[in-house]
Amino acid sequence: MNLNFKKTAAYRIVLILFAISILLASARVYAFTTITILPGKLNNFRVNVPGTVAAGSKFTVKLVALDDYGNIITDFANKYEGLNIGVNIGNNITSEHLDIPASEFKNGAVNFNLSYKKAGNIKVSALFEGVQNTSSTIYVAAGPFHNLKIAAPKKASAGEPFGVKVFAVDQYGNSIRFMPKPNGDIKVYLTGDNFKVRPRIIPANYIKNGSGKFSFISDRAGSSRLNFEVDYDGRTHIFISKNIDIYPSYFNKFLISTNIAKVPAGRPFIIKIVSVDKYGNVINDVNKMKGKVKLVLISQSGIERSSLFSFKSFNKGIALVKTVFNRVGTFSIYAKPEGINLKKLKAHLPKVNRKIRAKSLLLYK
Repeated sequence: MNLNFKKTAAYRIVLILFAISILLASARVYAFTTITILPGKLNNFRVNVPGTVAAGSKFTVKLVALDDYGNIITDFANKYEGLNIGVNIGNNITSEHLDIPASEFKNGAVNFNLSYKKAGNIKVSALFEGVQNTSSTIYVAAGPFHNLKIAAPKKASAGEPFGVKVFAVDQYGNSIRFMPKPNGDIKVYLTGDNFKVRPRIIPANYIKNGSGKFSFISDRAGSSRLNFEVDYDGRTHIFISKNIDIYPSYFNKFLISTNIAKVPAGRPFIIKIVSVDKYGNVINDVNKMKGKVKLVLISQSGIERSSLFSFKSFNKGIALVKTVFNRVGTFSIYAKPEGINLKKLKAHLPKVNRKIRAKSLLLYK
């Protein structure tokens, strides 16, 4: 060790001792302490959400409580214990609501899971004591093909075309643009005895980009459901609409029968009169028609007897007339409406577009 190094080391030691002496002297003159700065009052929530989620799948939302300066309010749970933060999920059309207890917050933040089934853009908003903040947009994507939704009218008239739309949807009813390619044509039928619909076959390629528009006709009145039978993936799948109430067409004629073919003179018998449309459907509400019904008994000699009675006598489209005849012979019985202009009756029917644009309408008879 040389002499210069020893001098330098000694000089540094002197300086250090001098600095310590100054600090000790200052400590006897000045006092000091520490202070903790806490977050201020609640100013907003930071709402963290994913950008895209699948319909019906869970996703995580994070709420962070912040003061005016963006500091996290770490004691939020203690400060607001017993209170709830309102959370809304949805858009301007529909939304869902839930409450998150403030006690769930840990160090000023809380994570929770949500799910949303309707495809489209949504947001999550948090509301608490007048403070409301909204997340960025979340796109809810539809899932894979699950069903073929059939949108049919609740009511239709026999012999008149009614429009039907079909949509490929996921398991939550969200429309999608893809459905499995059918093997062959699609069969269509109505449930119920003797129900027939035209057309009965639809080419599979008439459903494009997950949707299709069609027009059907049924001559049979009653309550039924429209069925689409589709073959794909090696199986037959049947998709069913909601109930369609098919009403009879306008009044066309009466059907007449008796409860017995032969009867002794002087014994009463029953004449049954049924009001039907041109397709043979019974018109249940014919009793609402104005006018009369003329009942005529005719023999070879001509009209033997005639009588008039009101349409109000009909019950669910059927009138029963009890009568007796004393003469022997074979008689014909006729019934016809009186005081009704059938052409005018037809003219007052609701106008129906008989040329609904649908490629499948006249494919099959």
